[in-house]
Amino acid sequence: MKKSLLALLCLLSLALACGCAEGGTESPSLPESGSTAQSTEETLPQDVSSAPEEISLPLEESFQAPSEEDSSEDNSNEEPPEESSEDSSHEEPPSESSEESEDSSDEEPPEESSEDSSDEEPPAESSEESEDEPVYDIGDAEFIPSGYLIYNGAAYNQVRYNDDAAKKYADVYAAYKKMFPALGIHVINMPASVISIANPAVRDMTVDQREVLDQMESHIYGDVNFVNLGEIFEQHRGEYLFFKSDYHWTQLGAYYAYQEFAKSVGLTPTPLSAFATEVLTDSFHGHTNDYANDSRIDSFLDTIHLYWPTKEHTMAVYLSDMSLYRVYNSTIQPSIKNYSCYLTGDQAYSEINVPENDQDKTVLVIKESSANAFVPFLTEHYGNIIVIDPRHVMLDVKKIVEEKGVDDIIFFATASTCTRDAYCNYYKRLIGK
Repeated sequence: MKKSLLALLCLLSLALACGCAEGGTESPSLPESGSTAQSTEETLPQDVSSAPEEISLPLEESFQAPSEEDSSEDNSNEEPPEESSEDSSHEEPPSESSEESEDSSDEEPPEESSEDSSDEEPPAESSEESEDEPVYDIGDAEFIPSGYLIYNGAAYNQVRYNDDAAKKYADVYAAYKKMFPALGIHVINMPASVISIANPAVRDMTVDQREVLDQMESHIYGDVNFVNLGEIFEQHRGEYLFFKSDYHWTQLGAYYAYQEFAKSVGLTPTPLSAFATEVLTDSFHGHTNDYANDSRIDSFLDTIHLYWPTKEHTMAVYLSDMSLYRVYNSTIQPSIKNYSCYLTGDQAYSEINVPENDQDKTVLVIKESSANAFVPFLTEHYGNIIVIDPRHVMLDVKKIVEEKGVDDIIFFATASTCTRDAYCNYYKRLIGK
């Protein structure tokens, strides 16, 4: 019996030894899974009895699709920035967490604000502009009781628009066009000198002179050519366009008017650089203070720059009774050291002849003194130029047109003149109205 029991125990021990040997043949395969083996080993303690079945699935997945596991791990590193505040703090600081906003406030905003301030930041630009603001300060600009503006060593005038007067003048121009339909009827109004002020702060104190001219032009009808000088004078603001002590413009200002007129009638204006220049005087004192009554203007002195016509010509001057006074060799007389050097001042009637130009091309200028610095430029194009000052002579324009073969009529006055009826009545009387 004991022998039988011992034999049974031996057989049982042998069977157990064989079972352990078989289990040992499977264990070496686990290390081959590498990092996957470590993850499976962590799950084994949960249920040792089912370990072989559960282990087989992870092992198959780890070997058959390691890229999926790897990619999921990579995604867990990449996607969290969208899902967690910690990751998002590195990528999207402004929108997702207080920590991100703190980081952005400490690191990113200074960089962004510095870039923005250099490229976009209005405050920086406005601060620069504020540094330039003294340029636009009104300085010593002051309107005096007579209506003139004293500014920067000069006296300026301005014009207020008169709608009734503008309509009356427009009607007269249209009447001339109706009477002389084959002629070019042109209107040139010298703007008030405030238009030449470059300082916008001072200009804002005044009436907009371009708007005045625009309103005058708005009433023009009947195929009349209104030469609006507003734009070109704005383009040349700051230049010496008007005298400081006189209510006339300089010959430079008159040149820009000539330039616009020539373009408006299809002529090519002679370049300013083509004219010989000369300083007639640098101590001209004009007549503004005859009306302004301000002692400061007595100290304002001007320079008269002459622009000599490029073509030889003569000018015959007649008195109010139409008797010949004198024939000059130019429309500019340098022996006269003031504004009257142009056309020798306001003469009743003058005839200018330019032999080099077409003798069948004649223009009639009905004017006041503002035209005096302008007329010399017409010698660049016309063979004959007739000048009438209706304040000093009253003639029959119809007769002049017929006898002289006039092609164009230019009405030339200041914008200020065209706010009053006086010249309008002169124009009408010249055609028997």
